[in-house]
Formats: sequence, structure tokens, C-alpha cells
Amino acid sequence: MPSFEKELMFNEIVKEFEKSPYAFISNLNGISVLDISDARRNLEKVSRRSLMVKHAMARKIFTKFNVSGAEKYLNGSVVITFGDKDPQEISKKLVDFSKANEKWKPAAVIFEGQLYGEDFVKQLAKLPSRKELLTQLVLRMNSPIQGFANVLGALTRNLVCALEEIRKKKAAAGAAS
Repeated sequence: MPSFEKELMFNEIVKEFEKSPYAFISNLNGISVLDISDARRNLEKVSRRSLMVKHAMARKIFTKFNVSGAEKYLNGSVVITFGDKDPQEISKKLVDFSKANEKWKPAAVIFEGQLYGEDFVKQLAKLPSRKELLTQLVLRMNSPIQGFANVLGALTRNLVCALEEIRKKKAAAGAAS
């Protein structure tokens, strides 16, 4: 029979999986507590929560949520990072931290009920954030409208210049006669 603490931890992790549309799995081997704390501080800015999970607990959770094949990503100490906003941001933080500390390795992501490996996490890190994509969209939508406004402004500006030149010629012709 599992202990009360393990049951509580299991229920807490299950709640996180239910709240979060994705969860990143990272492996740690021989990393210092200071480095783990540093990584968690960086991750908490963009993620919901990061939890260190034992292999047996992780297997039970993966079984409960029908995530097959996740056991192969359980090497060394395991940290599961949950998120509900932009997965690119978490992925970027994990990949950047793994570049700075080779003992930290982003292993996989459970995204919309599917399991994807390390390559997917790295590709996800290369994608622009939602905010950047929306900015690009607005700029591209604004460009034709701005061009049209410039053309209409140029037409009226040219008309005003032409009328002013006609007025000057008439004034010069009236003064000469």
C-alpha cells in the first residue's frame, strides 16, 4: 500500500497533467542543487510548474494518461515541466539551459496527448512565440492598407500642387497684361 505522501504527490501530478496541455520531460545526471534551483527559477517565469519525479511515479502517471513509450525517456533524475501558455518559451528555456549545462537534457514533450522526442523539443524552441507571430501578422496586414493610404495621399497632394501651379500661372498672366 502506497504511503500517504506518495498518494498525495501522485494526485498533485495528475492534477497538473489535467490542467496543462503539454508537459516537458528533462533528464538530469549529476547536476548540482544550485543549477537545478537556477533552472527552476528561469522556468517558473514561463511555465506553470516544474516537479522532480521518481521513475516509478512517472510510469504510473504515463500509464494513467495512456502515454506509451515515455519510459525510454526516464534516465537519471527526471524533471517534468508543465505549461499552459506558449510551449515555445519553455522549450527555448530548456534548450538554452541544456547548452549552458550539458548535464541537463530536454528529453521529450507530451503535447496534446502525443509523445514527441528531443528533436521536436529543439524544433519547437526555434519557432517564434505567439506574440512575435501576431506582430508579424499585424505588420503584414497593415502594409497593403498603409500603401493604399499613401497612394491616395499622393493623388490629393499632386492635385493640390497642380492647382497651385495653375493659380500661379494665371496670377503671372494677369499681372503681365
